Amino acid sequence: MHQRRSTDRRSHMDRRDQPGHGTDSDDNGAYRYPSWQEQQVQFFTRYVFLILGFLFFNMVDGIQPAYWSLSQLNLAFAVYFALNTLLFLHAAKFHIHPRRYHVAMWVDIVIVSICVLNDPYPIPPSLLVFIMVVLGNGMRYGMRLFAEAMVGSFTATMLVLTARYTINGAELSPGLVFLNLFGGIILVYSYILMGRIERSRNELEAHSNLDTLTGLLNRRALQDVAQTMFQRLQRNKKKFAMLFADMDKFKAVNDELGHAAGDLVLKQFADIVRNSIRGTDIAARYGGDEFVMLLEDSDLNEAEVVASRIQHRVSEWAAVNSIDISVTFGLGEAPTHGDNFASLLEQVDKALYQSKSAHTGGGLALAQCSPAAR
Repeated sequence: MHQRRSTDRRSHMDRRDQPGHGTDSDDNGAYRYPSWQEQQVQFFTRYVFLILGFLFFNMVDGIQPAYWSLSQLNLAFAVYFALNTLLFLHAAKFHIHPRRYHVAMWVDIVIVSICVLNDPYPIPPSLLVFIMVVLGNGMRYGMRLFAEAMVGSFTATMLVLTARYTINGAELSPGLVFLNLFGGIILVYSYILMGRIERSRNELEAHSNLDTLTGLLNRRALQDVAQTMFQRLQRNKKKFAMLFADMDKFKAVNDELGHAAGDLVLKQFADIVRNSIRGTDIAARYGGDEFVMLLEDSDLNEAEVVASRIQHRVSEWAAVNSIDISVTFGLGEAPTHGDNFASLLEQVDKALYQSKSAHTGGGLALAQCSPAAR
């Protein structure tokens, strides 16, 4: 482990925490991704409702399916059990999978529709399960699935009730009409409340992910984003580049000009970074005067162009403002120099230290492959 000059850089070990495991989110914010434990609860609930439905139609005296035979209904239960089990096994292997969320929800809607169709009561209590489907999916997976579950459940309700009363020629009872209105009001009101909660949660999460001084991502948010990028890397095999920037002579700026000048330098550097990378790239303040950038679908050559651009703009700003400041970069590439955030950052940090040792400031270095990455 390299020894750092105490006047310019902290020790290598002090700055290197292992990345945490944050909650992943969809790129456009439409989904939220619950933990595996929360998904297990949902699958367990599905099995409970399946058992209750089977017992209701098979074990309660005087209860017979209204339109299907009992064997047909039990076959539907068996198919649902098999599909739910397959989805559960898939979820155990791939915790984050939006397409599975949709498939599981529609499987739920279909089996509930079958139960409502065959419910022998004039006002079928099984209609209430649609509310469970909507709330169970919407409150776990975000507003997109909430809206889809609402539309799907309302459509299924109308189709099933139309089928029930078309087959036997009966008229809709006032009780059934009010039951549907009541359920609809509950769902709409829940959707409105969920929307407000989701907006508040997003605003809180956005603020908690930002560094208050520079407006860039903070270290925790960077680790979460990097973890997601490495997971994506395993699927699409597209490389991405890491730039690790360290301000040169920053301590001297703080000591000679004061912390207000130091804060100004950091904020100006953050603005330069924002204007030097693409909107899809990631920039974060890692701590103190250290910054990390992740360039999606980029290699070392492209990263070097970005780093040189930032160095040039910093040099121009420093000259205009008569502040002796520059920036040194270490560059690396995933997965070439590391197949996780910690290993990649370690290799890039080593390259950065070598550059600072060899230059008085404003250096640029490429990370060297670690033995494990070769």
